[in-house]
Amino acid sequence: MRVTIKQIASKLGVNPSTVSRALSGKSGVSDRLREKIVREALKMGYFPDMTAMGLRKGHTKVIGVLIPDISNPFFAQAVRGMEKIFYPMGYQLILCSTEENSEREAANLRMLVSQRVEGLLSAPVDSGGNSVIYRKIHAEGIPIVFFDRLIPDLKLSSVITDNEQGIRDLMEYLHRRGHRKLGIINLRGRSFTGKVRLRSAIETAEKLGIEIRQEWIKDGNSTQSEAYEATVQMLSLESKPTAIIVNNNLMMLGTMKALRDLKINVPKDVSLVGFDDSYWNQIFDPPISCIAQDPEQMGLIAATMLLDAIFHHAKPVQTVLKAHFIERESVSVIS
Repeated sequence: MRVTIKQIASKLGVNPSTVSRALSGKSGVSDRLREKIVREALKMGYFPDMTAMGLRKGHTKVIGVLIPDISNPFFAQAVRGMEKIFYPMGYQLILCSTEENSEREAANLRMLVSQRVEGLLSAPVDSGGNSVIYRKIHAEGIPIVFFDRLIPDLKLSSVITDNEQGIRDLMEYLHRRGHRKLGIINLRGRSFTGKVRLRSAIETAEKLGIEIRQEWIKDGNSTQSEAYEATVQMLSLESKPTAIIVNNNLMMLGTMKALRDLKINVPKDVSLVGFDDSYWNQIFDPPISCIAQDPEQMGLIAATMLLDAIFHHAKPVQTVLKAHFIERESVSVIS
């Protein structure tokens, strides 16, 4: 017997309209309740009624997914969330890694369109680099949902983390611990998240009275190797920050390797916090304080939003997920 939205609502004690909004990625539902509804729907074996949705004959049942780095566990977890939605419905995912390269992203987009995908889920390389191609694809009737990153000029559906609040939480914590000199290992500078997190850090620093010198801002290009070089350069300066924010999980690996090679102790010599949590944050010595996102939930929501666009031609929806701060042992107290 097919599980219905009404049955899910009855099970959770909420209105059917609330369940419908949660499963389609629409606003008006808290992050906590949305996650609860999605998980319960999956547990009960819910999937949309294809006939009722008017699924057209000759459909490909193929979805294109573009991620910046296939080696990054964040994106692996996001794709896992997407598969939890699409697999029970018989959909196949074509996964493309752009390697933070705009030309490769454009080639992937052309290939996916040639494969007659029914929709696209994308974490775009730049905040505007391939906007013309994305706009053309959308105009041809292929729904697009951005996740983790977006292109601000395109009014398409998206699900991202509240990057500004995450950065503010990190910096306010460092400020409470007495830090007034801050270095930043940033994501690829042209990416949406790179721009937003750096801008938020600079604005928050001005409000809190924290110094961020230009030479303390390094572009780690979202990779382990370049974060290593950026950290070495920053900590080879005569004047150094007392704390460093590393703006993604892979770059944290590079930064920690650089600190080890330089024989710099955390947090005695420099304090360290990160944006993103990964298992290695917990097993480093010391464990790293960080802002934790929920990439699997992001994938779940992005997938449900795309299905809503495919079956119902839903209007674009922008969803912003909250992140949370995890305190560990990587920040010293400066009196």
